[in-house]
Amino acid sequence: MSPNMSIRTTRRVRGTTVARVSGTYVLLAGLSLVAVAPLVFMAVASFESGAAAQNLSAKWWPTTPTLRNYTDLFEHTRMIRWFINSTIVAVVGTFLALLTSSTAGYVFARMNFPLRSVLFWSFVAALMIPTQVMLIPQYFLLARLDWLDTYQALILPGVTSAFGIFLIRQYLQSIPREFEESARVDGANEGQIYLWIMLPLMGPALATLATIQFINYWNEFLYPLVVTNSDNMRTLPVGLATLPTPSGGLPEVLAGTTIALIPVLILVPWLQRYLTGGLVMGGLKG
Repeated sequence: MSPNMSIRTTRRVRGTTVARVSGTYVLLAGLSLVAVAPLVFMAVASFESGAAAQNLSAKWWPTTPTLRNYTDLFEHTRMIRWFINSTIVAVVGTFLALLTSSTAGYVFARMNFPLRSVLFWSFVAALMIPTQVMLIPQYFLLARLDWLDTYQALILPGVTSAFGIFLIRQYLQSIPREFEESARVDGANEGQIYLWIMLPLMGPALATLATIQFINYWNEFLYPLVVTNSDNMRTLPVGLATLPTPSGGLPEVLAGTTIALIPVLILVPWLQRYLTGGLVMGGLKG
């Protein structure tokens, strides 16, 4: 092949690659715009006056900006209490879920005991059971324990995550056993190996699980609706769905939903660098 033909071929390949990459970025930008636009329109409408917000027209900027919807929301509802409830439930529930999933995942990944595989796959099988099926039994159990309308009812049933155990176990199987074997040679026991060696190595998987668990707790609607009956114990999604407001509810609901998005918009970008890595590493070994 002559030098000129080689140069033309190289340029053609580069041009094709650039065009393909550019097309991919354009497509992703378009899909991102489609995903983000409703959230932007919602936030914009939350700053409109009551009549303008009722129109639900797509705008990139409010025609008559006002903070009245937000002030009405905080003056006439228990918005602060609902936000605090959601924060307590999401933070405590996520922490406990990380604790139970990391310990159980470590046991299933690193320890040998009878029926280990049977127990593990029984946990995984629980993922196929719809949560709505368990709602009535959970309600009667919580009623028997006198836990209805309490933080225990909102938090404890979700702290054992079958998905979390599966994720941590799969992730730990991708880590060489030499780490813990060296620690055992130095005299470390199982608790020390878990706490000082394996737990730091679980960072990406734990960050992934924390993101998923926090969002699940924060956005959960049906379960908190069933197990709470007082205004003081409602979480943010339930409170916004039962919003008693002066203007019929819609402008304040838009304002409240915009506020509810803030923690998620802060958390997900912060943990984004771990999210994909944790999911990928968790699926490398079976």
